[in-house]
Parts: sequence; structure tokens; C-alpha cells
Amino acid sequence: MEHDLYWYWLCNLSGVGRKTIRRLIDVFHTPEAVFLAEEREVIPFLRGAQTVKVFAASRKKELIKKQYEKIQRAGVTFLHPDSEQYPARLKNIPDPPIGLYLKGNMPDEGKKAIAVIGARDCTRYGEEMARFFGRELADCGISVISGLARGIDGMAHVGALEANGYTLGILGCGIDQVYPQENYNLFLKMQQTGGILSESNIGIKPSAGLFPERNRLIAGCADGVLVIEATDKSGTFITVDQALDQGKDIFALPGRITDKESEGCNRLIKMGAHMVTDVEDILEIFDLCSKTKRKCGVSEEIQDKIDHLSLAPFEKMVYSCLRIEPRYLEEIISEVRVAPQEVCMALNKLLVKGVIVETTRNYYAIKL
Repeated sequence: MEHDLYWYWLCNLSGVGRKTIRRLIDVFHTPEAVFLAEEREVIPFLRGAQTVKVFAASRKKELIKKQYEKIQRAGVTFLHPDSEQYPARLKNIPDPPIGLYLKGNMPDEGKKAIAVIGARDCTRYGEEMARFFGRELADCGISVISGLARGIDGMAHVGALEANGYTLGILGCGIDQVYPQENYNLFLKMQQTGGILSESNIGIKPSAGLFPERNRLIAGCADGVLVIEATDKSGTFITVDQALDQGKDIFALPGRITDKESEGCNRLIKMGAHMVTDVEDILEIFDLCSKTKRKCGVSEEIQDKIDHLSLAPFEKMVYSCLRIEPRYLEEIISEVRVAPQEVCMALNKLLVKGVIVETTRNYYAIKL
């Protein structure tokens, strides 16, 4: 407990960054020794008179203990390089984190982990692919890592939870901040059954400068990175570049050459990323195929649903003409060539059974 307090104090010194903390530890060996050092011994490591004042005023053990107990009451575990739970994968990345804040649990170090990332403003196809791969990877025992953002990130987490698998969300803000708010329920579920991780203490709001920092942790916690959808100039490439620097495998889902949302993925494949069309492509690289003996292709998944769903013949007919991309009601009626009211009745039954979704008014798509 005492050792944790000193690490917590050192990691929360205003104006003192990771590089300075490492220099201090190199010289003084422990955060406690830094805390107890004479001010004149520490001043050469601090930048600016204000930082020196902050350092001098911060050495109040009772106040530090009070702040530490506050995060504990919030259900937050503080991790530092000497913590047993500190993730081994992060120890050897460039610029490893000094302090981490955790809700829930870290992934099993003995299992493979993959980061599933992509565009916030993704297509319906991208959403379903993220959910599909998140679910199938988790079902194969692979931990799913992402950034709990809108779009691809959130759907990958949703898929992993549907398979009762483990998923870790890494934030670019304080560990108690839900961003975006639309992922509030997902945030709550993940901290109970998976994990939420941040390099920022409670109360720190999201800011643009924190997200590249967050992205290096997403890459660092994973053995590989799967890009589902990304434009040619997507911020997703920050994570990809960091993963390459860390020696991680890069996977990409191909898309149509006319789709702007797939330009980034197609470029990655041309540059040498592993092309992914089903989960087996990832399992093979991870040397897990022999353990799974399963086929996880998307087309097989759709056909299996058609064959095994308890649907009436006409419901099955309507379902078979739907796609992952939403189709307008008039198109469906035109293809089925049956009275509109009967098609609407069948669609309503499919919605109740949870096998399709109405993405916007009168637009319907299958749910993988």
C-alpha cells in the first residue's frame, strides 16, 4: 500500500511527464526515495519554477492517501510498473505508461489479443463486420481490444460481449469519463465482465492530445490489429503505425474500390497487411487453427441462419432477400412480389425475433 501511494503521487505530479519520472527513478531508484529527497537534489530534474513549487507543495502524505482512497472508492485500481497486474505486453513498447487506471480486469496474459479498430462514422456493413469479428474472435478465446469509441470500436466490444468473451476498452480520457455518452451501457457492462483502462486519472476530460497516447496502448495490449473500415486519411493509421513500430501483425478487411470508407483498408492490404475475409485468416497467423477446427466465414453465417432459423416459409423468403446493407421497403416488396401488407407483417415478425433491424424508417437489414 505504501509503495502504491508513492507511485500514485509521482504519476500525478503536475508538470512532470513520463520521461522525467524515468530519469528520477533511474537516479533515486524508488518513488519513495524521490518523495523523501532534498528539494535541491530534485530541482535539476524539474522544468520551471512553477513545477518546483508544485513538487514542494505536493509532499503531504495524508493528502496523497486521501486522493488515493477516493479512486479506490470509485472502483478504480491503480497500476504501476511494480504492480502484479501491470500488463506485460506494455512493458516493452516504446514509451511505456508509468501509471494506469483500471476498472474491471486486465486480459489473460496467456491468451492472444487483437485490437479491432476503424472509423467512427462507419457504414452499416462496417458495424456488422466489427460486431461479427468481435464475437467470433472472442468465441475462439481471443481477447478483443478497442477504444470504446462510436462506430467500429463500440461494435467490436458488443460482439465480444455477445460471445461472453473478454473485451478491454482503452480510453483517451479519465477512467470515469464515458465518451461518447451513447456507449454508457456498454461502459457499465464492460467494467463488470471485461475491463476499462486509461492512462488518465478520474475527472480528466477527453482531449485531442490524449487520443494518440491512448492509441499506442491499444496497439501495445494486442498481438495484432484488425482494421475493419477506414478512409485513406483516417486517424486509425496512428494506431497502425504504432503497432508496426511495436512489431505487431496488421490485418485489414477489404472493401469495394468505390467505397471511400474502405480506401484505407485496401491501401493497407496493398502495403502488405494480412487480408481478412473470415476469422480463420487471423487464427492461422496466430497458429490457433488446429485448436478451433471451425469455419467462421460471414457467408456461412448468413446461410446457416437461413437454414436453421425457426421461420415460416414466407418469413424465410423475405429474410433471404435482405442484406447487411439496409434495403428500402419498396425494393423488398418489388423483389418478393407479394402484397405490401404481407411483406410488412413478415418484416415485423422478423424484427420481433431479433434477426433483422430497421436501421432507419422503412430500411431493413439482417443482423449477423
